[in-house]
Amino acid sequence: MRTIIFDLDGTVTDPAAGITGSINHALVKLGHPEIPLAALEKYIGPPLESAFAELLGITDDDVLAEAVALYRERFMSVGYRENLVYEGMKEILEQISEDGSALYIATAKRQDIAVQVLQHLGLEKWFSQVHGCDLGRSKADLLRDILSDDRPTGMPAVMIGDRVTDFEAAAEVGMPSIGVRWGYGSEEELTSATEVASVPDDLPAAIARTARSVNEAV
Repeated sequence: MRTIIFDLDGTVTDPAAGITGSINHALVKLGHPEIPLAALEKYIGPPLESAFAELLGITDDDVLAEAVALYRERFMSVGYRENLVYEGMKEILEQISEDGSALYIATAKRQDIAVQVLQHLGLEKWFSQVHGCDLGRSKADLLRDILSDDRPTGMPAVMIGDRVTDFEAAAEVGMPSIGVRWGYGSEEELTSATEVASVPDDLPAAIARTARSVNEAV
């Protein structure tokens, strides 16, 4: 059984409307003007604290915590329902599951929010577990948790995501990665991935190639 780990935002679902709308909600509540949505897309994927630190130009933990709370105020009532599944992703998740792989989510979102998104979109049935970055944990920490689970040996795990933080986390735990071009990462970020998929239909072949490359390196 192969372990396939997916990022959520920008990989399985397109969260742009919900995330950017919720960021602007927090900014306005804190007395700042709204920012054009296109300018906020680069903050899709990384942790919220780092996004607000850059947007507000601050490092004050209390203000950052308030910004995140205001963001979640809107996201948990409205924003999560604005997520869309990328075209072709449901079919690929089903195909990979039927091949006998165990699918996981590792996301910078809080775990309960990620579950809420998956349930709203009818995607939760394909994932064995959902791991979120609660309590300031890093994505590499989530990958270590997944790797520590009891699972058949001999089949390498792979991380699939769209941002450099996904690929760096995979490298930190010695795992290959697949970058996806339909998300929000730049071409420069994708150079850090082991493989790159241009459309969801490319994923099964990319997963097979990463498995072969790992086995050949052993």
